Amino acid sequence: MENSLAIFFIILGAVLAAGLPGMGSARGTSLVGQAAAGVVSEDPSKFGKVLILQVLPATQGLYGLLIAILRVLEALQVCR
Repeated sequence: MENSLAIFFIILGAVLAAGLPGMGSARGTSLVGQAAAGVVSEDPSKFGKVLILQVLPATQGLYGLLIAILRVLEALQVCR
C-alpha cells in the first residue's frame, strides 16, 4: 500500500512537471510568434534575432519533459 502511494505521487509529479511547463511554453511561444511576425513583416533583416526569441520559451517545455522522465525513472526504481 505504501509503495503504491509513493508511485502515485511520483507519477503525479511527473505529469505536473511535463504538463505545466508545456502549457507555459506553448503560451510563450505563441505570444513571441505573433510579435515576431509583426517585426519580420516590417524588417525582414531581423529574422535571425526574432528566431532566437522564438526558441527561448520552447526550452522551458524541454526542461519540464526532462524532469518528468527523471521522475518516471525514479518510479521504476521504487517498483523494484
